[in-house]
Amino acid sequence: MLIPLLKLESNRVRRNYLGGKILDQLSGETNPSDGDRPEDWIASTTIARNPGLPSLDNEGLSMVTLEGSSVSIRDLYHGNPVYYLGVKHVATKGADPGFLMKLLDSSMRLHIQAHPTAEFAQTHLNSRYGKLETYLILDVREGCDGHLLLGFQRAPSPQEWFRIVTEQDMQAMHQCFDPVPVNPGEVWLVPGGMPHAIGEGVLVMEVMEPSDLVVRCEFEREGIVVPPDARFMGCDPAFALTIFDYTSRSVDMVHQQCQIAPMVRSQGPGWQFENLITSAHTDCFTIDR
Repeated sequence: MLIPLLKLESNRVRRNYLGGKILDQLSGETNPSDGDRPEDWIASTTIARNPGLPSLDNEGLSMVTLEGSSVSIRDLYHGNPVYYLGVKHVATKGADPGFLMKLLDSSMRLHIQAHPTAEFAQTHLNSRYGKLETYLILDVREGCDGHLLLGFQRAPSPQEWFRIVTEQDMQAMHQCFDPVPVNPGEVWLVPGGMPHAIGEGVLVMEVMEPSDLVVRCEFEREGIVVPPDARFMGCDPAFALTIFDYTSRSVDMVHQQCQIAPMVRSQGPGWQFENLITSAHTDCFTIDR
């Protein structure tokens, strides 16, 4: 059956941090609250990785209601990829979209983490994709300062970072970073390998390479413990920590390298069309506003 307009079911996904109250409000929940499902994965064909938590079948896959039954959007795409994705897309990327999009609503700062580059993932992790990420900042909760941790401002050596992470030396870890202020409307790019964390109270539209590969360096934050199996992608810690980019970048350098200036393509009275993420940034997706 070929369906031209697909009604997506809610696709809230468990994570190792708290949030989601604003997502509850957007979906009309009667008692919105923060919990362990702070992300909504939209039109997702990507399986969520939650090692150490009770298994949920097909967590992360978006489902579509058809004639009273739930069908994964991945199965629809694979059943007729040309109809849903187009001839050119299928010829270059196959039957999957080639990206993952989320709404992410944090009520706490996320654990410091990094993701592999596509090259690293292809060479070492049997994955076509790493996890380059882009953030469109939608809002910041009242009372929160709106920031990211992004890149090392005072980079340790790989040997020192291994010690800091394995010993959970929080003072030394936090001294590697300065907060990078962010504001609604801004666009940010986080390359694979760059350490980062989204700050408390930040609501983002996040578009990324379609994987859930992550190395988490803080094992506990605000009472949320990252299970051991979810810390190093199932790899030896020393090997997993080689994905990090050990470059020192000042906050000004981070702004220059990671904040994306929109390109105005056309405009008129009361409207403007912009390119936000283009093929110059990634070959996986583009974002326009």
